[in-house]
Amino acid sequence: MNYSIIGEQIQKYRKEAQLTQKELGEALGVSSSAVSQWETGGTPDISLIPSIADRLGVSINVLFGREDITLDNIQEVLPHYIASLPEAKRLKELCHLMWAAVKKENLELNAISESISYNYNVYYGTDQGILLGIDSEKLSCISLFPEPEDGYESLFASDEAYRGLFSTLSKPNALELLKLLHQRPIKHCTSDVVAKRLGIGLEETQTLLAEFSKLQLVSELELETESGDTKVYIVNALGTIVPFLYTAHMIVEKYGDISLLANKREVPLLRKAAKTGKGVQNP
Repeated sequence: MNYSIIGEQIQKYRKEAQLTQKELGEALGVSSSAVSQWETGGTPDISLIPSIADRLGVSINVLFGREDITLDNIQEVLPHYIASLPEAKRLKELCHLMWAAVKKENLELNAISESISYNYNVYYGTDQGILLGIDSEKLSCISLFPEPEDGYESLFASDEAYRGLFSTLSKPNALELLKLLHQRPIKHCTSDVVAKRLGIGLEETQTLLAEFSKLQLVSELELETESGDTKVYIVNALGTIVPFLYTAHMIVEKYGDISLLANKREVPLLRKAAKTGKGVQNP
């Protein structure tokens, strides 16, 4: 059984405090079976950890198996805590911790109630970088973009590369093809299989796949078969379609009931740059 360090610590200090599981649960507003689950491999909701620590008379650090959290050990403590959670809860808890850290830093964002009933989007900018966040009934996410010394432009592709991507995706059935490739199992497929599932002609499908290959949206492989050589394709850059289309949604449509802006930048988001043969470059 994979016991979490928090569960071990709760059991240890509950017994030292001479509390039964029922008594601890009543003090926290949970059942005795919930306490039992914590002590045998489960992990309490993070919002309960301060109350658990207070009732057991220990610090939150102690519940994580450490007397003190310092700059030297914080990078060990937090991963240990995340690893102690059930796998299905880890990404959401990481997002929750990031939101908590950001709200602590910024008074404007700290005004957000945990029980807010609105959908809202957040922009928080400083000269060191930017934060973009979304909180809705369907999704809560947060993205941090620390700014490189040579500016965000150094992270971008050339303008021509972007034009090529947008030009291809604007063609009939191209966006549908991109979505279809991410709806299938991650394995190679032939153009005729894709054409049949997309419901368009084979020649049109092959043309789009060839353009996708040039843009590195798919990888192309040529196979030798008894009936001759044939090309197969597999999607590249797994996962990137989600932030790409979701961010585009935020750009082209009003999203959320509230927009919270905390812009402390004293310099423009994008610096003035001179174009070179390779695209954009800072002077």
